[in-house]
Amino acid sequence: MRTAVEFWLAAEGGGAGKPRWVRLGKARPSGERGWFSVDLRGSRSDAEQLGALRFAGGDDPDKGACTPLEVVQEGQILRVRVPEFVDPAERFLWLHRQPPTYLLTRLRDEIAAMSDPGLAHDLAMGHLAGPPSVLPDIAGFTAEQREAYASCFAPGVRLVWGPPGTGKTRVLTEAISDLVASRKRVLLVSSTNIAVDNALAGVVRHRSHRTGDLVRVGPPHLREVAANPDIALAHLTSKRLLDVEERRLNLQRRLLALRLNVERLAAAEEKIQGFDLGKYERILAMIIVSAEIPSIANRLATARRCTADLSQSLSRSQASLAAAERDWAGSAQDRSIFARIESLQNEVLETESSVDRIGVQLLIAREKLDQAEMAFTATQLQPLLKRLTSLRASRTAKSTLDDERQRVSDLEARQRQAKELLARFRASSDLEIRRLAESVALSREEISARAQAVKASRATFEERQAAHQQAAAEEKTLQSALLAAEANPRASNEEVSLVDNADQLGLPDRYAEMLVLRHQVAIEARQREQLEKQHADVQEEFDKLRKDAEGEIIREARVVATTLARLRTNKALLEGPYDVVLVDEVGAATIPEVLLAVSRAKQSAVLLGDFMQLGAVLPTKVAKEDRPDVKRWLRTDVFGLCGITTANDAYIHHGCTMLDTQHRFGPEVMSLANEIAYDGLLKPGQGIHPRDPREDPEIVLINTDGLDDLSLVHATGAMKGWWPAGALLSRVIAEYHQARGEDVGVVTPYADQTDATLEAMRDLEKSDALSTEVGTAHRFQGREFSVVIFDLVEDSYDDRWMAIAHNGTTPYARDGLRLFNVALTRTKTRLYLIGSRAKIARAKPGTPLSRVAVRLGTRIRTVRAETLISATVANHQASPELGPFGRDLADILAQHVRVADIEGERQFYTELSAHLDSAQKTIWIWAAWTTNRMKTVLPLLSDAVARGVKITVFVRDPSDGIQGRPDSQAFMTALRATVQKVIEVHKLHQKIIVIDEHTVLFGSLNALSQHQSREVMLVMEGSHFARKLLEHERAEDLSQPMPSCGQCGGSSLDLRRKSNGDWYWRCYTPTKVIPPGKSKAPACGWKQTIPMGRRTGT
Repeated sequence: MRTAVEFWLAAEGGGAGKPRWVRLGKARPSGERGWFSVDLRGSRSDAEQLGALRFAGGDDPDKGACTPLEVVQEGQILRVRVPEFVDPAERFLWLHRQPPTYLLTRLRDEIAAMSDPGLAHDLAMGHLAGPPSVLPDIAGFTAEQREAYASCFAPGVRLVWGPPGTGKTRVLTEAISDLVASRKRVLLVSSTNIAVDNALAGVVRHRSHRTGDLVRVGPPHLREVAANPDIALAHLTSKRLLDVEERRLNLQRRLLALRLNVERLAAAEEKIQGFDLGKYERILAMIIVSAEIPSIANRLATARRCTADLSQSLSRSQASLAAAERDWAGSAQDRSIFARIESLQNEVLETESSVDRIGVQLLIAREKLDQAEMAFTATQLQPLLKRLTSLRASRTAKSTLDDERQRVSDLEARQRQAKELLARFRASSDLEIRRLAESVALSREEISARAQAVKASRATFEERQAAHQQAAAEEKTLQSALLAAEANPRASNEEVSLVDNADQLGLPDRYAEMLVLRHQVAIEARQREQLEKQHADVQEEFDKLRKDAEGEIIREARVVATTLARLRTNKALLEGPYDVVLVDEVGAATIPEVLLAVSRAKQSAVLLGDFMQLGAVLPTKVAKEDRPDVKRWLRTDVFGLCGITTANDAYIHHGCTMLDTQHRFGPEVMSLANEIAYDGLLKPGQGIHPRDPREDPEIVLINTDGLDDLSLVHATGAMKGWWPAGALLSRVIAEYHQARGEDVGVVTPYADQTDATLEAMRDLEKSDALSTEVGTAHRFQGREFSVVIFDLVEDSYDDRWMAIAHNGTTPYARDGLRLFNVALTRTKTRLYLIGSRAKIARAKPGTPLSRVAVRLGTRIRTVRAETLISATVANHQASPELGPFGRDLADILAQHVRVADIEGERQFYTELSAHLDSAQKTIWIWAAWTTNRMKTVLPLLSDAVARGVKITVFVRDPSDGIQGRPDSQAFMTALRATVQKVIEVHKLHQKIIVIDEHTVLFGSLNALSQHQSREVMLVMEGSHFARKLLEHERAEDLSQPMPSCGQCGGSSLDLRRKSNGDWYWRCYTPTKVIPPGKSKAPACGWKQTIPMGRRTGT
């Protein structure tokens, strides 16, 4: 077995490869803050590929990265919880994907390290335990279910073959609940997450466990499991690390408050988006100025009246001032006399002051004389001897006394003279004053009154003059303002409406609030950076502690549920020990990984699955290898290892319990499944009842015959391809049932068809709640849906996988049958088959399609897709065969595609011109129309090129009889002169136009017309589908610059396609030599393969 695993490892590239970050998809907010959803439909990656997940930007996994706190996978939608403060804008989920060899290396190493294989040895040898001797009585269980239940308690290894709907999950639920009650330790593993969750959810509903008894390791696929704090490992770990989690939550709360400010700012900016404050203020100013013109005019008129009144008042004041000044001037002589009198009186006073000053000087001199006499007398009264010794002092005192006597004498003389002079001057002055006083005409009071009159008149004049000047200035200002306002441009009605709307919406105030918020957010930016770093540090601390905590939780649990892949990557999971190991969906697992799980069982191992479903996905090299060890350990499933390959083998094997009563689908689906896979062994449960195929059919065939180009499969390989019919019809049927509250799954055999259908769905979906799951059958094992749409991708021409599927000798054919069985058995209420009825009718015996064929017309309802489109054209007038159901589908079809009924070239031109005229960027044309028809659109293409539109046209090459004619070649010359690229294709049949990677036109659907002379053009809108169609047609790859012939140097090359789907250039330039017996020279024939870019999702 180890050598087989080594071979597998080598086929995957050996030990080469390193982990790398891959982008899973864009994360969209899903309503609850902190929760995002990632659409994994069509992705070749999922979260179970055992690598770290990271929430980051679209171009760089390190840019703004954070670690998800919780991951839940619901079908093909991954729900991710991140810290609530994380910016939701342009976020993507990244997976640190391990190389393909990672899981294989771990598997090889763990098998090599297996010292005691235990029950794995029994399984490897095909030794299964016999059926339990005692079967417990369990309400509602069949005998087979009771045997499967009892096997979980019996020693040894047993198999349980359980086709879909036969109650495997219920058996597991009851067994696990009772094993926990009996204190057994259980390992529940499966190749799929959904199988693990379904069983675990049933155990939870029993409510017989304690917190920590059950633990789910890995991303749950059921919300009730993921949200259960008692079993989800993420919740249990957070409880263990409560201190660190509290610190993280505290930082999260603070960061969330800052994030809310950022969001409020974004919301505020969104509300004022398009608001131009400068433009608003400019228009508002114009409106205000215009509105003020009447007011300014009224104020100007008032100012003019005021100026005139003030002018008259000023004139009166000026006259009063002049009169007062004249009176004042008339008193000039009297004022002069009074001035002379006053002068004389002042002179007398000054003279008196001079006399008084002399008297003061005399008084001071007399005092000094008294002091000198006293000083001299004192010297004379001294004793003789003293007088003799102070003789000099005595002399000085005598000299001073003499000086002071002389000074007093002089001053007395001056005083006498001054008094005499004063008496004479006073007498003369009094005489003059009396004379002058007798000569005046006015009294002093009268003169003072005249002065006051001048002062008052001047004050009044100046006041009125200032008021007049102010009024005149106001008048001038208002006049200028009126002229300016009248000269100012007036706001248009549209501009007035713009301002009114802005005011009604409060945009100016919102703009001001936005500026405040912007300033606040700018201030908080640095704080936010610091807190984010702290949060990252705490999260890193949490992640380091989490591993130890997870190990403890796993070791303490009574039931550990995980996948086979995750089992071998986790030491705590592998350590066990486990009393019982239960493996669900074992048919989809490889023997080595099952043996590794079984080796952990001490008492019992029960393996449940269905070998008629798809097995494990293996590389092509491994799947085709005939080495005995590879065939035994890798290409065979566990049932085959034990000798069980048919339903009868399972029925008679003592170590296998067969669950044969199904409770999922109706009797018609069960009958078809019995004939295809289960040899008639399946029986209906009590709730399964027949339905009228006319009123409520279980199986409906949507017949694609007659859809012309729409129903033609575009090959992408020898046995695979895609077609527009499947994508369009799946979309219509899915919407029909989703509107009725039913869940829908679309199953296709090929990833190419999955991609096309998925993109058609995405053009309609507005949220994850409305998403339809689309995928190949491997994606749906273990799943169930109310309605399943099985797109066969089988047209009426070449046979593909579903047409050749049978339980024959080739693995490819057997896998095809199993794929058909998987799709068939996913449904609960209705199965749709999309395909060619003509192909089904001529199906080879032994194929699933032959089993479908015998039921057509009786047990399977057929709806012709042709009539759906025809009904859209004719508004149901020509569709009596549709019935209510068909008419509903036609109504939905009409909502998403427009179908034009075209009669004649003029209408073709009119219909097409409307679309081509709308092109802004690109036009892609696959022109299998006739040359005459394409000539009519040449002017339209010329106009588009003039607008800057890039146009690429694929046309038939000259090997086509019509295309090779001279007139057709002349048109080709004109076409090349008009558009940027013209590419010739050998055997071109498509009639497709794609405009701006959004609008797709399928043309010339002659068979769908209501009249023989008419045709139909179908128009689909949606960028997702348009881009996927271009990708499938390899438009970018095939429109790369054409090379010159490497052999003859010619430029006459066309595109051709090999049987394996590869494209190449071929030179059809004629050689210069005509062989004998030939009428023309052969083509050069040089070839060059075209390298193809990697397609999205592959």
